[in-house]
Amino acid sequence: MIRTLYIDINNELKICESPYEMTSEPRLLWVDMSEPTLHENLLLSQFFHFHPLSIEDAVSVRQRPKYKEYDDYLFYVFHAIDLTTMKPEEIDVFINDRLIVTYHKEHSEEVDRAWNSIIQKPDNSKVSTSDIMFLTLDSIVDNYFPFVYDLEDKVFSFEDRHSVDISTEVLIEETFDLREDLLLIRRTVLPMKELVYRLLEGRVMTLSKKQKIFLHHINDHLVKQVEMIESSREMTADIRDNYISLNSFKMNNIMKILTIYSVIFMPLTLIAGIYGMNFDMMPELHWQYGYVAVWLVMILITFGMIAYFKKKNWF
Repeated sequence: MIRTLYIDINNELKICESPYEMTSEPRLLWVDMSEPTLHENLLLSQFFHFHPLSIEDAVSVRQRPKYKEYDDYLFYVFHAIDLTTMKPEEIDVFINDRLIVTYHKEHSEEVDRAWNSIIQKPDNSKVSTSDIMFLTLDSIVDNYFPFVYDLEDKVFSFEDRHSVDISTEVLIEETFDLREDLLLIRRTVLPMKELVYRLLEGRVMTLSKKQKIFLHHINDHLVKQVEMIESSREMTADIRDNYISLNSFKMNNIMKILTIYSVIFMPLTLIAGIYGMNFDMMPELHWQYGYVAVWLVMILITFGMIAYFKKKNWF
């Protein structure tokens, strides 16, 4: 689907489907290509005459967040996040002073919000292509917050699990699932933060004072999100290590108790084995107190070893 918004030289905002349907010379032109067909993709080359490499980046290959500078326009790749799958959705932007083309293979609520914001502006005379791009970028970044907050809440909820009868195996599995989600969103947010920082510090495009303030606002949000993600990852790592250590501690205690039992029964088994041998010339076999004596010796050995282990604080 293609939709076109343009502002003519009289600062009148007009909307049509295709840029071919414009009825006047635009001062500013915004073409949004959402879920475009193969035929609609031809607009990039036949109408706008964009460089084949930038068209290939937008149409064929999923790119990481970046920008490229061409002769008469800049090409940006932004990543939004799908509301249901948490997977990144690519939004490509072709932009110069008079033209901006947003290209995305999935429907984008972030672009819709920017579109509606431009339509509702009372004064169109000061709208620029950079404003449109920054509105879209701000909407993308703001949409990260629900996911980041949700993951942070899940991390904090682990503190309440100590009083719940849940196996360590289940908790470890949930922790690893949570870390996987954090890694997934980190792969989206961190490159976006690097891209915005390059826009702020570099001389890629000329920005007004108001636009720089707006871009600083976007960058601050990304910095906050990255810090929250890194903090959550550290907390999940601590949770994972704590539960693994707890599980190892429990296992060591079990092994210690079993080892003590085994050590206690080793001399008793030896005695029982000796007097279980079938030899006629064993004098204790014909002694009338032999049975009682063996039991006394075995009991003394047992309690003596228990007392020794207690003294050593082995259990």
